[in-house]
Amino acid sequence: MTLLPETDTIETERLILRRMDDSDLAFLIAIHADPDVARYIGSGNPRSAAETEQWFADVLDSYRDAGLGPLIVLRKADGVRLGRSGLSDGVIEVAPRPGTLRRMWFFSAHVPQGLVVEKQPELGYTFARENWGLGYASEAARAVSDYARAKLTHPAVMSVIHADNIASRSVALKFGVRYADDVDMNGMVYQRYLWPGFGNG
Repeated sequence: MTLLPETDTIETERLILRRMDDSDLAFLIAIHADPDVARYIGSGNPRSAAETEQWFADVLDSYRDAGLGPLIVLRKADGVRLGRSGLSDGVIEVAPRPGTLRRMWFFSAHVPQGLVVEKQPELGYTFARENWGLGYASEAARAVSDYARAKLTHPAVMSVIHADNIASRSVALKFGVRYADDVDMNGMVYQRYLWPGFGNG
């Protein structure tokens, strides 16, 4: 079963979450190019339009191949795009080289061949800067985690959060996540947290 069938939505008091489509690309390019938004996601650098276009293509592939992927978050009152949240196609290394951190990737297609890995969906949330501090991330994360517990059968769900991203970590801790370990993603160290209610917490 997929995170969200193409024609379905997740609704909260203030939000609607749906699968991304081509109409969302300009908004995604804009938020990914904002240095304050990009600081704690991926490589930590603002993304070019071409990089976001490739990421968007990977998201559409992950809907098809993994049944997972971030969702666009809309404000229910007026349909304005606020950010993105959902369960992404996360993959972590099972047996890292001695003395190194486990590596983690988004999208299974990006994993180097020959590695022993474990698929572990990643619950994330990224919002445009003007929408910070309004409770949208917590509302979206609760909706995604509740939907996933009710509809999916994944044994583990993680969130990977940069150690300096206090706001993002505060959102996750509201829901009883527990720290698991540090992982290496794109040469940056992220803290991996496990969500309760999926067989891991």
